Amino acid sequence: MPNTIALLKGGSVPQALLDQVGPLSIAAHDDHVASLDVEGAYDVFGNRFDAPPGTYHPHPWSSSVFMVRSLLREGRHLGCLLDVGCGTGVVALSMLRHGLADKVVMTDVGDEAILAARQNAEALGLKSRATACIGHLFEGVEGQQFDTLVFNMPLMHRVHQGAQHSALDDACGAIAREFFGEAPRYLKPGGCCYFTYSNISDPALLEEFGRRTAISLVAAEWVVSTGFWLMVYRSVKKSAPEDEHDETTFP
Repeated sequence: MPNTIALLKGGSVPQALLDQVGPLSIAAHDDHVASLDVEGAYDVFGNRFDAPPGTYHPHPWSSSVFMVRSLLREGRHLGCLLDVGCGTGVVALSMLRHGLADKVVMTDVGDEAILAARQNAEALGLKSRATACIGHLFEGVEGQQFDTLVFNMPLMHRVHQGAQHSALDDACGAIAREFFGEAPRYLKPGGCCYFTYSNISDPALLEEFGRRTAISLVAAEWVVSTGFWLMVYRSVKKSAPEDEHDETTFP
């Protein structure tokens, strides 16, 4: 385990974790896709989130709840936050409700997700501090910069014959690659970027990003019910020339 954590901290997904991905993982993936076809309501750290069919649901074992838990545990003030691929809005709105964000902007490619995020914001009394707009990744926020970016990205980068869902599947990592390339432009100097990763994601993309931008491991856990490893990473955009040697910064 120490070697596993050391490799994860360095931005590498150990081969032993990659070897865990097999037919059982694909079966679990199919079950996960099926669970998104129904309406659901979830309590996430004391706040209710409604999830219409087709959206990514904040199941207790989901990567979105893992992201919320990791950010709450870290306790860093997030300022003005952009939640890319927001789904029901569970990450951004949770940060507002728990006092870690001042205001949030949420984007998603799905109409049903944007509607759910808006409705959840209103139900939680956060409508005045939350904006949701439809768009792929950073579409709709061009030219803006934020104190914090969060992206609970689609984690499955493998091409497979199982069920597909836009919130789960990113064949060959195209979305992750685009996010890694574009994210720094939308961060204020000194701003933080948080993103999820997994042993079902392409390790080469994470390692490539780590060669250009030093990253820090915030949290890692093994989801026993699915066999998946989940990770949250953080990187910080340089705020001044003296930060040149900060090992956790964007260039």
